[in-house]
Amino acid sequence: MSRRIAAIVAHDDSVPPEVLSAHIPTDPGIEVVAVLERLVLTTDDIRRSDADALIVVCREHSADGLALAEWWHNVRPGRPVVVMSEGDDEIFVERVFAAGADDFIVISPSPDAADKTRADLEFAIRKAVARNYTGSERAPDSGTLLAVLGPKGGSGKTVTSTNLAVALASRGRRTALVDLDLHFGDVALALDLNPHLTSFDLAVSGGGIDAEKLDDFMLRHPSGLRVLSAPVKPDQAASVSPGLMLDVYSLLRREYDFVIVDTPPSFTPEVIATIDNASAVCMVVMLDALSLKNARLGLETLDLMGFPEDKVRILLSRAGTSVGISESDAVEIMGRKLDILVPSDRSVSRSLGDGVPLVVSQPKSEVARAYEALADLFSAPPEEGEAAAKPRRGWGRRRKQEGDQDATLAGAGQSKV
Repeated sequence: MSRRIAAIVAHDDSVPPEVLSAHIPTDPGIEVVAVLERLVLTTDDIRRSDADALIVVCREHSADGLALAEWWHNVRPGRPVVVMSEGDDEIFVERVFAAGADDFIVISPSPDAADKTRADLEFAIRKAVARNYTGSERAPDSGTLLAVLGPKGGSGKTVTSTNLAVALASRGRRTALVDLDLHFGDVALALDLNPHLTSFDLAVSGGGIDAEKLDDFMLRHPSGLRVLSAPVKPDQAASVSPGLMLDVYSLLRREYDFVIVDTPPSFTPEVIATIDNASAVCMVVMLDALSLKNARLGLETLDLMGFPEDKVRILLSRAGTSVGISESDAVEIMGRKLDILVPSDRSVSRSLGDGVPLVVSQPKSEVARAYEALADLFSAPPEEGEAAAKPRRGWGRRRKQEGDQDATLAGAGQSKV
């Protein structure tokens, strides 16, 4: 975008002046027309500036910060607001989006992280302004981007991502898998691949990127799957920006039928950018209170971000475990039906250690069939989506539940797509 963007910064006293100044945009295309030391603005403030965007810098759970974001959203519809805070509590992030914010950025007090955070802010502003001013959509013939989310660590995101990606690739569909867990990604390990090249190497390679260059940094899996691995060291994550990842997604979607993105268990700027560009989301949950609570907050956050509800699938991993919470409890807690139930099986842990997904090593197992059912959901033509989402009664063993309910563990639930 070549147009100049005018922005206002409004802040409280939660961030020291030197830290705040280090995060103010320096991009020549973004002009900060006013820096206001208060979170209560007047109509005159807005009219005098005629700004394209508002940056709210506040302490975590700031009522004034949330009120200002909501006020701007109502007074200046179509002009984005980005909230920045040193805290990233999930409930606070949810309230930020509920107030009408277009994006959320976490401020790091570390001087070493200021440049990356400022770059994230500049990207968030440009992305939000572009989205609101152009309303552009991806080309209808581009590949499908699937974001695999799991707001709690250990829920089974990587197992889901790798089995889904290999299942699609094994069907002859051109498939790419991106490990977006930039600090602790395990996709390469789960697929027994040597991460000699990663997204960090791509980020520091210099120059622009095109499809041919990107392909040089992709790992090859025997199934035909291509993998962009996460950095091997946590300190390398800072080099991989949301802007780079969006360029990667754009290139991959031109070359592949499916792009699967394995995400970290939080709504980082990279994850938010991924969701903004995703065709569909797979939310992975387990039968424990923390996982279900975080999943419910995650679903609410997706809704507040404007992501279509009928493009979200829910996968329950380790189904059938006796932990005091039933599948019907999970449905009640999340307010959503379960689309795919993956039974608990010790072979899942072994497959991770061996680096061979169960859709390859044990294709007739109930776990493998559940992941194949997930692939069916996402690969079925739109007009067949509803039929593909119905339970597959020919799969899996049947077990009794409370209330004499039967469930086919590898089956898929009802869906709108």
